[in-house]
Amino acid sequence: MRFRWPEGTLFHRVVLDVEQDSCTSCGRPLYICAHRRHRIFTLTGPRELLCRLAHCSDPACPARPHTLSPRVELTHALPGWLIGWDVFCWMGHRRFARHWSVPQIRAELRDAYRISLSADAISVYLHRYQTMVAARQQDPQHL
Repeated sequence: MRFRWPEGTLFHRVVLDVEQDSCTSCGRPLYICAHRRHRIFTLTGPRELLCRLAHCSDPACPARPHTLSPRVELTHALPGWLIGWDVFCWMGHRRFARHWSVPQIRAELRDAYRISLSADAISVYLHRYQTMVAARQQDPQHL
């Protein structure tokens, strides 16, 4: 089931644009064809990333069917994630450097940052963190 934000949640909106101004194939200007909203928890409060998607303005351009997304979106969170990188790193540090349990992490997120995540969601993110660390350390058995 998809996460539902509490009624009345105030989001800090961050508008993200595609970095390039023109098509790499034909050189014509890009235009905004759609918007994508991505809501995430951060340690500073809830954010709504408003990504302006663009494609070539020339209908005959071979690159027109390819919609471009802002690359900077990945610096905030990965697609489909409910948390930002700051929360992800905070949880990983608490779990693996300080040996906190999932209930401890969950309680601290709720009390200190007003982030309400289920225990299974925290477990999934911690597993992803562990996988990233293993990839960084090149542990082929874990991967």
